[in-house]
Amino acid sequence: MATYNVKFNKDDSVVRHVIIGLLADLNNKVYFYRQLDNDTRVEVDVPFYYAISGDADFLKDNFLFLTKDGLRCEPDGARADGNYDRVPRGVVNFTGMNVDSAKLVNKRIRGSYTKMNANGAMEGYNAEFEMIPINISVDVEIITSSQLDNFKVVERIIKRLYKSNQYNIEVGDLYEGSYRLSSYYAMPEDYTTERPIEFSYDSNEGYKVTFSLEINTFIPSFEWETEMHVGNRMFEIHTQPTSTKEVNFDRTSDDNPKRIVD
Repeated sequence: MATYNVKFNKDDSVVRHVIIGLLADLNNKVYFYRQLDNDTRVEVDVPFYYAISGDADFLKDNFLFLTKDGLRCEPDGARADGNYDRVPRGVVNFTGMNVDSAKLVNKRIRGSYTKMNANGAMEGYNAEFEMIPINISVDVEIITSSQLDNFKVVERIIKRLYKSNQYNIEVGDLYEGSYRLSSYYAMPEDYTTERPIEFSYDSNEGYKVTFSLEINTFIPSFEWETEMHVGNRMFEIHTQPTSTKEVNFDRTSDDNPKRIVD
């Protein structure tokens, strides 16, 4: 089966794809360099993850055992029993979303999308739709191993990401319609850096950089009743000119003179 033909329950969630697009954009742009010795300078990547939480037994079954479905629940000898978090790393946490009604413009214009036909081929369609603007708020936390790394991360963010950033996502169901959306986010002016002062045996505190982001994107609302195939073409335009003179002209009759425009 071709990759494009694989379908999942998560395909039609716009918000999920917007957050994944943000993680991918941050993954590509946030990194710093570390000088190991006089002749060695290495690039340190800062991976970004989405904040997850849930049942502890589910997390153990999913990450610590061999079978994902938990049929045999046999521990995997190649995996360590415990949590080992990578440092440095970034964690993005979804905090809320709202509709920006002030930006509602251009209602009922036609937009294009693709969907799969009965034979498994992708075809283009267009229909009337409305782009509903939304704002998604997230908190970003970057964990590092030293205050120097904190400084380097903040400097890299300012150099590469300040001020405005844009990325595209592909979202939609194959049978209903898939389309491309643009998303934008702007980096803030303020960054909070934290460093631990007191340490204990079970302490999870470390060096952190925290800030908030607001993503501006859209959720399209299509009127499927107005759907047209992109292969439809208009070859002739039939017009019925009207006259301002008082003559016997019947607008509903087909016997009036017609003009064909190529």
